[in-house]
Amino acid sequence: MSLAVKVYEAFKDDEKKAKVLSEVIDELESRIAPLRDVATKGDLEVTKLALQKEIEQVRLSLQKEIEQVRKEIEQVRGEVTQVKLSLQKEIEQVRLSLQKEIEQVKASIIKWVAGLLVVQTGVIVSVIALLR
Repeated sequence: MSLAVKVYEAFKDDEKKAKVLSEVIDELESRIAPLRDVATKGDLEVTKLALQKEIEQVRLSLQKEIEQVRKEIEQVRGEVTQVKLSLQKEIEQVRLSLQKEIEQVKASIIKWVAGLLVVQTGVIVSVIALLR
């Protein structure tokens, strides 16, 4: 039951006064109604505290996430270092293997050239012997 109706009921012995009072109260209630939705300082303080708490929770969550990402970065760095060392060892092995093969090919070429020189010398000596 609205306040205007209550006033009207209370003053209904004087119909004119009751009607005027109920209209005034009804008008006041209609003007006060939008003010009920207005936030008070207390409402703002409660909202502020709730937001501060939520911000702190988000901050803590972010710090945990950042720490987790840092750990993952360190782990990846370690893995990269291991791969780098492994690749360096493989490169060194390939280099040594190639160096040995180059030396073997070089020795083989020297043997062939020396053999060809001996054969060529023999051919030249044979030609000279035949010409005499």
